[in-house]
Amino acid sequence: MRVVEFTYQKNARDIGGMVSSNGKKVKTGLIFRGGSLAHVSSSDIEKIKSLGITDIVDFRGKEEFEHKPDYKFENVEFHNFPTMKMKEDDKNIQHEDSNLLFFLNDTSQAAQHMMNLYSDSVISDIGKVAYRNFFNLLMQNNKVIYFHCSQGKDRAGLAAYLLEIALGIDPISAREDYLYSNVAMEAKIVQLKNMVKDKKFYNREYEIAMDHVFTARNEYLDQAINSIEKNFGSILNYLEKELGVDIKHLREKYLD
Repeated sequence: MRVVEFTYQKNARDIGGMVSSNGKKVKTGLIFRGGSLAHVSSSDIEKIKSLGITDIVDFRGKEEFEHKPDYKFENVEFHNFPTMKMKEDDKNIQHEDSNLLFFLNDTSQAAQHMMNLYSDSVISDIGKVAYRNFFNLLMQNNKVIYFHCSQGKDRAGLAAYLLEIALGIDPISAREDYLYSNVAMEAKIVQLKNMVKDKKFYNREYEIAMDHVFTARNEYLDQAINSIEKNFGSILNYLEKELGVDIKHLREKYLD
C-alpha cells in the first residue's frame, strides 16, 4: 500500500503492492482509493495528472456529489455509481460533511445507521448495480482508476475490500487496509469534532455518535460480510454470480 499525499484529502492510497494468496502482487499505479476531490490545490491537480488517472468513480449519492462535486480534471472521465438511495430527510445538505452528520439529530441511532449503510450498500439493488459497474470499469483496457465516496472509508472501503478479495488478497490484509482509514483520517476526525464542540447541542452522546460515524470499524465490515454470506453464500459467489466478476480475468489483469 502506498499513501498518496493530497493537500486536503488524507485518505488516498494505491492498493498496488498488496500480495495475493498465490504470492503475486497487485500492480501499482493502476487503482487508487480515497475520499472526494471536491477541494484540490494546484499541486493536487498536478498529482492526478502525474498518476495518469483516466477515470474517477464516485460512490456518493446524487445530492452529495451535486452539492460538493469533484474538481473537473482535464482528460478524466467521471462516473457516479451511488450505492444507496438518499432518503427525503437526507437531502438537505448544508455542509461538506453533512452526509455523515445528517442523522445525528437522533444520536442514539448512529451505530445502527452505519450497520444499515454497510448492509444496504452490498445487498440492495442500487448497491449491487454500483459495484457491478465498478468492476466492469476495472476490466476495461487502459484505465487508471481513482474511486471514492465522501471520506473514502465506508462505501469506497467496501469497494476496496471486495476488490482485494476478488484479487485473492487474504481477508486479514484486506481488513487491515479497510481499517487504515482510521490512521489516515485521525487528524480529520479531530478537526470535525472541534468544529461542533462549541455548539449548544454538543454533549457526550453526540461525541460518541460522531465516533461511530467517523471511524471504520470491524463490526461494520462484519455486517456487510455477514449480509453477503447470508444472502449469497460467500463473497466469491457474490462477486461472480451477483456482480458478474470474471475472477480469473481480473487477476490476470491486475496481478504481477
